[in-house]
Amino acid sequence: MKPSRISLPLVFSALALCISAYTAYTTGALGSLGLPQLEQNPPSVSSSGSTATPLLNNNNANTTVQVPSNPLTQSFKTLLADVASAMAPSVVNIDVAVERLVQPASNGEGFPFGTDTSESEFFRRFLGFPPSQPQEAPRKEKQTVGQGSGVIVNAEKGYILTNHHVIHGASELVVTLNDKTKLKAKVVGSDALTDLAVVQVTPPKQGLKAAKLGDSGKLRPGDWVLAIGSPLGFDHTVTMGIISALSRQVPDLNENVDFLQTDAAINPGNSGGPLVNLSGEVIGINTAIIATGKAQNIGFTIPSNTVKTITEQLIAQGKIVRPYIGVALQELSPELAKSLGLSANTKGVVVATVSQGSPAAKAGLQQGDVIQRINGELVTNPKDLQQKIRALPIGTELGLQVLRTKDKLVACTLKTEKLPVEE
Repeated sequence: MKPSRISLPLVFSALALCISAYTAYTTGALGSLGLPQLEQNPPSVSSSGSTATPLLNNNNANTTVQVPSNPLTQSFKTLLADVASAMAPSVVNIDVAVERLVQPASNGEGFPFGTDTSESEFFRRFLGFPPSQPQEAPRKEKQTVGQGSGVIVNAEKGYILTNHHVIHGASELVVTLNDKTKLKAKVVGSDALTDLAVVQVTPPKQGLKAAKLGDSGKLRPGDWVLAIGSPLGFDHTVTMGIISALSRQVPDLNENVDFLQTDAAINPGNSGGPLVNLSGEVIGINTAIIATGKAQNIGFTIPSNTVKTITEQLIAQGKIVRPYIGVALQELSPELAKSLGLSANTKGVVVATVSQGSPAAKAGLQQGDVIQRINGELVTNPKDLQQKIRALPIGTELGLQVLRTKDKLVACTLKTEKLPVEE
């Protein structure tokens, strides 16, 4: 028996009817096709025929997450642009130049017998080469080697905040304002330990606009932020994101700073630029990104509360003077404790090395000692001990309780001294 043939006109007619039915359904016009019209959100019906209570969206105020109303959300579309526009005059681009010795081109180029003997001059004339000229001495030449960003923090005196790694080793700094005005800048002070620096310009006739430093202690993960700077030389680029995490420790980057983490795009050239909250306050200085090729939008910012303390000292003294005792410390893990012959639950920090001539060396601290208390206060980790010491004035006397062996406690007394300058 032959299979029946399907009429193409009949197929197209059926398809057209389906399309018309769908269109009518989406526009509420099913009645015009003579088909029963469905309710948009029909109520649930139980097996007994009665209408059931909806399972969703029936929570009361006590059982529903309450999102605080915020008038800012009413104008959020323009708020970001308003903040970026207001901040623009306080954000600057910094061109960094260094002096390098440049060797002049050789007068003997192409001549195989050298240029500094009478024999070479004979061959030069014999072979038709022009006479050699006296060799020029190497000359100094300024070359632009990098760019970064900065933010004006004092309009009257022309103080600009940026990163230490942006201006380190520079012989000339040129600051470009938002209106393209170019100003020469000088370094006021720089701190390698926190990667912060202050430079100064002479304010132009039109004056400068300074940004306000906010309180990074009030930040929460999820807060909206803007990063403003000059990534890859594209000045006054604005990117948006949130605070991803607080107090982030990144030993491979800088173990001396507890960073803010943000997903606002930060690229080379953003260094030294501000991270801004929606109130137009600087809550951090953008410093670095994770550049492994496996991660995106993981940027790190120095919190504004750290920035305030360092900036004030840099402006007043040109440098940061810190106390130290001269030890490198290591976390005391249960495995390390066992290897030192101690109980696995021993608390404290291990002395990894002792610097020669340091306060620790003078006090008799030894490699492998476990520092458990400082002036009677428990020490829980290397960061804890470091912060306790750095909070003290230089010359402060410290009493350390040290566990030298399993059964031997040693009391050491020392005085903090000035940390050697780090370049």
